[in-house]
Amino acid sequence: SFNLESWHDVGHAADIISRFDISLDIGPTRHGITRGQTIYFFDPSGNRNETFCGGYIYYPDNPRRMWQAENAGKAIFYYEKVLHDRFMTVNT
Repeated sequence: SFNLESWHDVGHAADIISRFDISLDIGPTRHGITRGQTIYFFDPSGNRNETFCGGYIYYPDNPRRMWQAENAGKAIFYYEKVLHDRFMTVNT
């Protein structure tokens, strides 16, 4: 994953991906579990890459958040609320 500074930077990455016709996998979107913003895309060799920013900062006294299996789609892709089979079947 390529860690970016802001949601604006993730949007700029989306602009570059679009401008150069790079194969977009998913996004821009947000992860439900981490609350970080992300884009998944494929490089010219077919490897999946991710840009990512934000998310929770760990503190030992931070309350635990529990996600149930039936909410896996929303936990992984918060806006879409669906965990697509194609995302789980690509190995790079």
